[in-house]
Amino acid sequence: MITADQKEHKLIFSEKSLHEKEEKGEKMTKYEVGSVVKGEVTGAVDFGVFVKLEPGLEGLVHISEIDWGLVEDTKTLFKVGDMVDVKVIEVKDDKISLSIKQLKENPWVSASKKFEKGQIVDAVVIKYNKHGALASIEEGVAGLVHVSEFETEEKLKSGLSLGSVYKFKITLFEPNDQKMTLSFKEANEA
Repeated sequence: MITADQKEHKLIFSEKSLHEKEEKGEKMTKYEVGSVVKGEVTGAVDFGVFVKLEPGLEGLVHISEIDWGLVEDTKTLFKVGDMVDVKVIEVKDDKISLSIKQLKENPWVSASKKFEKGQIVDAVVIKYNKHGALASIEEGVAGLVHVSEFETEEKLKSGLSLGSVYKFKITLFEPNDQKMTLSFKEANEA
């Protein structure tokens, strides 16, 4: 049923919608979690990228599943018509969730062999957020520099410029959970 209008005593039904839903359901049974398929980008939006797996069937690559590094704008990475390899990560409620980053090596695995808590590292400031600044020690591996080290957000932004490299001390390093905190003060105390 599409519409019910009590005033005019009308009910509008669509046989097509039910048929399309059944067709989509049949198509989805071909896709298993873990399988890797090629698809065509049909749209890039703020929250991710839509990928057509076959006619009548699209999946979503959420922005968090595009890359291990920070993704600010999907439209700069993908254009409609681009062919991409994607991994099926969930098939549920007639929706298919996809990942591009899971086809790449997790940078936190290699970082766990090179870095440890207490180490002084060079990191580039890549973004400000309400908690402080994110600084990356290598591509895809970033940690939080908490605003409390600078008293105010304004002092943090004047002390740490976007795109600049500074020395930081790793104060928390949990590569399995992809968590890291960095201290500017502790690394730069004389």
